[in-house]
Amino acid sequence: MSRNQVPKRESLQAIEYRYYYGTDKATLQNIVKAFRAVQALPPSNPDSYYCIAGYHGEPFRGIGEPQPWWGGYCHHGDVLFPLWHRAYLLRLENALRKVPGCDSVRIPFWDELINYGTPNAPIPAILTSPQFEGERNPLYSYSLQGAFGKDERYAKPVGYETVRYPLSGLVGTAEDKKESAIHNARFVSQEERVHILNANVANWLSGHVDIPDDGAGTPRPKDVTAVHERFLKCLQAPNYTVFSNTTSQNDYNKRRTSRDTIAVALESPHNSIHLAVGGFYQKGEYSASPIIGANGDMGANEVAGFDPIFYLHHCFIDYAFWTWQKNHDSTTVGSIKFDSQWKGTQTDTSLPVPDGEPQMPVGTQLTLDTPLYPFQKDDGTTYFTSNDLVDIKGQLGYDYGRGSLDGINEGVLRGIPPGKVPLIQKISGIDRRDYAGSFVVRLYGYNTNGDRVEVGREAVLSRLKLSECANCQNSLVEEYFIPMHEDLLPYLAKDEGDDTKYRTIVGIQTYDHEEFPRERSKIPVVMPL
Repeated sequence: MSRNQVPKRESLQAIEYRYYYGTDKATLQNIVKAFRAVQALPPSNPDSYYCIAGYHGEPFRGIGEPQPWWGGYCHHGDVLFPLWHRAYLLRLENALRKVPGCDSVRIPFWDELINYGTPNAPIPAILTSPQFEGERNPLYSYSLQGAFGKDERYAKPVGYETVRYPLSGLVGTAEDKKESAIHNARFVSQEERVHILNANVANWLSGHVDIPDDGAGTPRPKDVTAVHERFLKCLQAPNYTVFSNTTSQNDYNKRRTSRDTIAVALESPHNSIHLAVGGFYQKGEYSASPIIGANGDMGANEVAGFDPIFYLHHCFIDYAFWTWQKNHDSTTVGSIKFDSQWKGTQTDTSLPVPDGEPQMPVGTQLTLDTPLYPFQKDDGTTYFTSNDLVDIKGQLGYDYGRGSLDGINEGVLRGIPPGKVPLIQKISGIDRRDYAGSFVVRLYGYNTNGDRVEVGREAVLSRLKLSECANCQNSLVEEYFIPMHEDLLPYLAKDEGDDTKYRTIVGIQTYDHEEFPRERSKIPVVMPL
């Protein structure tokens, strides 16, 4: 390696390819070895998987600490989302690199778009195989070393093993435990579970609106809310603030001044992948068809950090973040700014320091110098800030190997859907307290045959118990803005009483069911700006 090069986090698919073709077995073997070692450390060890995984959700402060601690460390829905999670990855990576013989280990990224549009499995095999070289595979699951919660849906006992779609991990109450056992007995075959999970992720990435074939070869309308399109679209976000989080994204879309633009934040496709792996299913034809009862750990903020796939997913999110930085000349300290004109740039609640005492009251302006608790620097007294994390090569000593997003400037990838986004449906008045856990807001229209068809959606990554999440309290009733591409409009039926408007209805899909709380107000053919 030359003096100007830094170690790279590589695509897991590339590492896996070299392993199975025998050209490089050591890289994957060392990653597995390091994960296995930190998962075996006692929970009281600050470098243990249990301790680090708990920073994102339950149990918040580590084993043996007073519970519950009202809040948690992770940042969602504000400008610190990409940077806090960058520090989080670095924390785990540093623990992995302390394992003897693993000092060169880097967390790989699961390249979530590399197989888009192909029949190949979207999830690398190493993440869906219980065994690796005849031993337990620590990238497949983690067996909980400490319990948290009691008689609550989010509660987990010692020995609980993380699960993914189509299985259920709800075991916190006697009723949940019984229902999950019955549900999981339907999916005994490991091969079948992997097939269902892969199909689910693929359908989230590339579904399309359910429009009948017109017999003339007319292309189906673009779906601007498919996850693949969202990842590409977020790279065009006009500034860091709008790119960084869904709160700023929604504020931008609410105040947009041109039908040529629609903002997508990195947090949006991030949320969708969490729910795709965790527990929500979409048919290939893109209508909502959940496997009722599925509730994998990636779909709930409380426990997502315990599933090992979390870190490879977030490594892809960090890779996408770095790609946006390179495309927008924002790779050096001082090149990223928080634009306070948008929502998502202030604290929505009092943020605690690691000992649990409030540090920043509601309304505190978030800055590039805001401490990113609980991530301490080597001096053991000060905490990382966003300014410490902007330049991953110069400040943090790593870079990214080539992935699917690198072709974005070369015209290799599928482009952003052309045309305008003339209609955005604003959905308001949905209270997160009405739904236990994550859910999907689905917008439906009606095709020319009178059938209800899904035309867009927004994944909401939430918690099973919001009352103990300080970060959730001031964002309980949210607004969602779901766009529809202009190519879609000719396929939608207009209102019988007013042909200048469309009739839509919203469905709220939870783990357990889908409901339609109310018919939406009829919306105009072209939404006024």
